[in-house]
Amino acid sequence: MKLMRGYRFRREAFTMLRVFLLVFLGAFAIEAFSDWTRGRSLEKPVTALAVAALIFMLLAAVVLVIDIAIRAHERKHGVQYPAPRATEP
Repeated sequence: MKLMRGYRFRREAFTMLRVFLLVFLGAFAIEAFSDWTRGRSLEKPVTALAVAALIFMLLAAVVLVIDIAIRAHERKHGVQYPAPRATEP
């Protein structure tokens, strides 16, 4: 099992969250535009966006808590890596 350094975890986690947000907002915009062109009310899509934003913020909070825990562990114990195995390059 490979260990992931704290800064790499942060970089990967925030990249994934950013991509998710961009894809979600793009899909929302397409769906809302489609509803608007059909003459439907935008109340449901806006409500769905608000609920999804809350879920997104909760996900970001979980990632932030994990990041804080990793930073605290690295500060307390230093960064430790396992010894390389003979079969790994």
